[in-house]
Amino acid sequence: MLILICGLPRAGKTTYSIKYKDIFPILHLDERGYWGILRKVSTLNDAVVEGVYNTAEQRKKLLQNYSGTYTKCYWLNTPIEVKKTRRGYSTSCEYPFEPPTTDEGWDEVITIE
Repeated sequence: MLILICGLPRAGKTTYSIKYKDIFPILHLDERGYWGILRKVSTLNDAVVEGVYNTAEQRKKLLQNYSGTYTKCYWLNTPIEVKKTRRGYSTSCEYPFEPPTTDEGWDEVITIE
């Protein structure tokens, strides 16, 4: 299974991904870079990827490189008021986010408000 946890900076992606730490390898976009994630996902049957992934194009490339069978995308749609209370918040972190859909190829998309 491939699980993507996406959302804008300070949405809570890393915190949310921790619940999978004993089940699947967790790949943080910050640590491996975009191309590194694509290479790694192509070799794994199970993984959790967490990162902004704000466009359908980025998420589709992730799916195209995945060699497993089932995919799930969590979109953390965290309100701006909540993000402002988090350490390291900056207004430069706000940019358009294209919400994920099953039309991108995901088996399941879950929005967390």
